[in-house]
Amino acid sequence: MSRRPQIMNSRSSAIGATMLAVLSLASASAQTREQPLTANLCEVVASPDVYNKRALTVEGILSPGEHSLALYSSSCQPRAGFNVTVQAVLPSEWESLRNGKRLRKFLRARKQAHVKLSGTFQAGSDPYGPDVAQFRFMVSELFSVEKQR
Repeated sequence: MSRRPQIMNSRSSAIGATMLAVLSLASASAQTREQPLTANLCEVVASPDVYNKRALTVEGILSPGEHSLALYSSSCQPRAGFNVTVQAVLPSEWESLRNGKRLRKFLRARKQAHVKLSGTFQAGSDPYGPDVAQFRFMVSELFSVEKQR
């Protein structure tokens, strides 16, 4: 009779240790996720190799285009040899993001919005989207959405 409680205690200890290990791994994985780097959008498009595939937080203007959404900064203007076009790609659940409904209001009215957002910057060799943007920004979070002045 005394053997059964020992087996149960051993099993309980093994299950507890396994659960603790799994939770520790999950916690470590969440802590090592790359935190977005706050960057100036003009610096990002001027040095795309430095920022390629990096998680960034930027401020800029979202503008509805003919076929896609553009992200730009009024501080850096395109010129010969300096293409600053960025296609912004919103996540599928973007309207449920904080500030998503506010952004939807601007986009439906075909108006620009000043935004602060996080996402991943991409600078490939081929253009992005139907409007043939030089770069792409995969949005993951909308921190603020304001009327463009």
